[in-house]
Amino acid sequence: MSESAPISFPTGEPTPLPRSPSQTKRRIIAALLSAIIPGTGQILLGQRRKGQVLLGLFVVFYLGFWPLRLPRYYPGLLILLWMSLGLTLYATNAALLARNSVSSHAPSKSWILLSVPLTYFGFNVVFTSLLLVVGFRAMEFNSNAMEPTLFRGDKFMIDRNYYRQHSCEHDDLVVMRIEDAQTVKRVIAIGGDTIEGRNEQVFLNGHLLREQFAYHPRGGGNVPEQDNFGPITVAAGKYFVMGDNRDSSRDSRMQDFGQVDQNAITGRPLYIYLGDTWSRNGLKLR
Repeated sequence: MSESAPISFPTGEPTPLPRSPSQTKRRIIAALLSAIIPGTGQILLGQRRKGQVLLGLFVVFYLGFWPLRLPRYYPGLLILLWMSLGLTLYATNAALLARNSVSSHAPSKSWILLSVPLTYFGFNVVFTSLLLVVGFRAMEFNSNAMEPTLFRGDKFMIDRNYYRQHSCEHDDLVVMRIEDAQTVKRVIAIGGDTIEGRNEQVFLNGHLLREQFAYHPRGGGNVPEQDNFGPITVAAGKYFVMGDNRDSSRDSRMQDFGQVDQNAITGRPLYIYLGDTWSRNGLKLR
């Protein structure tokens, strides 16, 4: 006598359906969208409430760039940086690990690996683009002409819009384009001023300047013009600029450099965001 097959009864739980290629493609597209604009991928997957919350947080993040322009300050840059990374990473993973329905398979945790390149891509596209759009730019200093204010290798933030709304003043730090390269100098004299250098001392309109930022590591410049020059009257609309390291800076003291036109000034240095030592991170540039 043969045994009969056991009778199975429904358990009330739905049977998971196999994942189709179209579902996989949709999940990847959703993750890519969320990497660029958090929340859009969730809306594509039908998670409207979560998508709206993430979109709302993204709007708050955007407001930090405009109109608030928080990257003017080092703490503001850090807040936006971590907010961007957190939002992008969460939204991307949420899209990759989302279940299409109650009856579908739970996605494999290996999908998280894909979130790393997607987050990197989204962060660079959005964060960097917003910085540029609102007028900020990161630069690296590659000389010793501004020591001890800036050292070789210091990475700092500049505001490209500042001098479009403000005039340059004495002692201002400026980013300028000279001979198709950008550099940083300090404004020592403006249009109408008379400037003269005598034995490493600078006289402005006949008065000796007490420059706390002037640095003479060698006790004398590499060329005669660095220690003795002028008197020179600065033309209207131009600036006489010098490096803080007076012994090793090519600047307006040299005839082949000369006075700098207003149109050559491209921005104002704000702060060091990555210095040669951790103690210099966040140092405001004056």
